[in-house]
Amino acid sequence: MLESDKNMLKAIDFLKESGDIHFKLEAYEVMKISKQNAWKIKNTDKFPKQAYHFTAEQISLFCKHFNINANYIFGFESNLYRK
Repeated sequence: MLESDKNMLKAIDFLKESGDIHFKLEAYEVMKISKQNAWKIKNTDKFPKQAYHFTAEQISLFCKHFNINANYIFGFESNLYRK
């Protein structure tokens, strides 16, 4: 799994645990992806002939909506939130 996919999943989990969102589905709706597509990204190892990832557009929508640091998603910085 790509580092950006891992960090996106971590960020979604953090938002849920911190109470910023009640359900992961809220984050998926912002990114305009289905719950099934998110499951495929999380479990991409189960699809050897097809890779599933968050797109740049989905990451952008997510970061803008939740004020998340895109550099965190791509592994360049350790701060989850933008300053």
